[in-house]
Amino acid sequence: MKKNLVVLSVAVLLVAPGRLLAGQTGKAGDEAGYKLLSDLVLLLDKGGRGAADATALNAGVVELARELKTARESKRVEPLFAVRYSRLLSAIRQGLSSDPELLYWPMYRHAMIDFIEERTGRMPDLDKLSFVVNDHGGSGVGLAMLAEAIMSEVVSLHIHLETLDRRQAILQSYLEGTMKPRDPGR
Repeated sequence: MKKNLVVLSVAVLLVAPGRLLAGQTGKAGDEAGYKLLSDLVLLLDKGGRGAADATALNAGVVELARELKTARESKRVEPLFAVRYSRLLSAIRQGLSSDPELLYWPMYRHAMIDFIEERTGRMPDLDKLSFVVNDHGGSGVGLAMLAEAIMSEVVSLHIHLETLDRRQAILQSYLEGTMKPRDPGR
């Protein structure tokens, strides 16, 4: 029962954004980033539907990391996108890892808590998070706990790609606003 609930929650959180990525429009330089995001969502969707086990999902994450490295080296993805996408892959891989003895948990718990809080706006319950890490044994419960944060980052990276061409103009507008003389009465 618990496993079915987890699979269902992961599927619900992961399938909807897949439709968002399907309607993407981007410039030639952004295509690699969009493809990486789309491939990641498809991989997670397989896991959410039970079409892939933790071993297959881990292999898929490693393959996406290789594709990111190739895209980064050939300058087909923007550096900030590459750093954030790499962090996202790391969070997913940690969510898939089996750590029933909590051997790895002390090394990455703060990074995972920060990732969840940063992407959801809520501090995760440490007791619940520790229980999930200890209990899941690679069944994907850890990933289900991270699903909201993961999809928030996927959407954020998609928006990042969509706004790359406007970033310089936005920065310039802020800079111009700071260069204007201040009203002494304020």
